[in-house]
Amino acid sequence: MKLSNLILLSIASVAFFYIQLWDVRFVTPLYLSLLGICIAYGAYTKNVNMTHIAGFIFILTALSPVLFETGLINYLTPEENKLLQGTIIYGVQFLLSLTTVFILVFRIQLSRLISNSSNIELTHFDGIFHWLYIYTSLVYLLGMLENIAWSYFEMKSWTLIYDNFEGLIYIAWALCCGALLTMMICSPRENNKTEVNSL
Repeated sequence: MKLSNLILLSIASVAFFYIQLWDVRFVTPLYLSLLGICIAYGAYTKNVNMTHIAGFIFILTALSPVLFETGLINYLTPEENKLLQGTIIYGVQFLLSLTTVFILVFRIQLSRLISNSSNIELTHFDGIFHWLYIYTSLVYLLGMLENIAWSYFEMKSWTLIYDNFEGLIYIAWALCCGALLTMMICSPRENNKTEVNSL
């Protein structure tokens, strides 16, 4: 099967599965679990590029539920001030997503700082993940601007992002999961090519 067909099949399968769940209680742990599996598989197959890509995404994605579930954000978001509350909630998620973009763009340099491995190189997948997080950053930014318009300017009909927020983010996560699965499937092929070239 061609690589392009494999990528499309993986993405379509994961997207369909995610759409069936569509609940933060299931989707977030599932996404983090798949990232964890990808990290473990990368470590097992000694694929430093896969391990670092999945690891960076995992750390920054896991920060969001940690901040919100532990109540750290709630202490800063007074219930009576919807403008401040929405700005902090969307703003923190926007900053985490934007940080993920920059880390993925400069992944090679960061990987070389962390590891002395000679196998650190630009992969086909490095060109995918940062675009997905540029998209999520845009969703968070639009959500923050929409919240300002809704709470400060009393534009109560502006709820497009708010009404579809989870779906817009889950689409990016589904695409990311499809790319992660494809990366794991393609990893043995890449390792075999590397071994053949080294002979």
